[in-house]
Amino acid sequence: MSKPELTKKLIADTLKKLMTNMNLDKITVQDIVNACGLNRKTFYYHFKDKQDLVCWIFDTEFAALTDLNQDNSVFDELVEHLYKNREFYVAALSSDVQNNLKEHFFEIIFDSSMNKVKEVLGANELEIDEIKLIASFFSNGIVGSITQWAKEGMKSFPYQYSAKLYPITEECIKFIVNRYLEKKEEV
Repeated sequence: MSKPELTKKLIADTLKKLMTNMNLDKITVQDIVNACGLNRKTFYYHFKDKQDLVCWIFDTEFAALTDLNQDNSVFDELVEHLYKNREFYVAALSSDVQNNLKEHFFEIIFDSSMNKVKEVLGANELEIDEIKLIASFFSNGIVGSITQWAKEGMKSFPYQYSAKLYPITEECIKFIVNRYLEKKEEV
């Protein structure tokens, strides 16, 4: 691992350790650098802010675990990862700070939702704005649902949670896309 990556990992591990005793919103960059023996300049060389660090932690860990060649969807992989690291993610998803992890999840889930809508469309066509609207609607619903699950302490196992939510979402996307196509034919 390169020196910059080791520094990022040290900062990330320090934040995780601090989060075991403090609310994420109460932890300052100064708290993080004091705890790991670095200075603020070093922190800001690697991260824009504390929320950027939280997103980096997620991206680094999630990228290492994602295996989309298996039967799991992005959603299944996401839920499993959150659950395995629930102490950190319950705290991170409970944060209401701007540029937070919820917004980051939205971007990831939006891309997946766009692909799902296009898959359901097949050879049919909708305006790109309509596709984005459908994907945005479901992405907001999924992120809201995951956030609520986190705020409730992720008490259900990930396979129970995704087994309930994912099929509902997939069926609803199919229904809405078909309704759009039917209305398009009526015009």
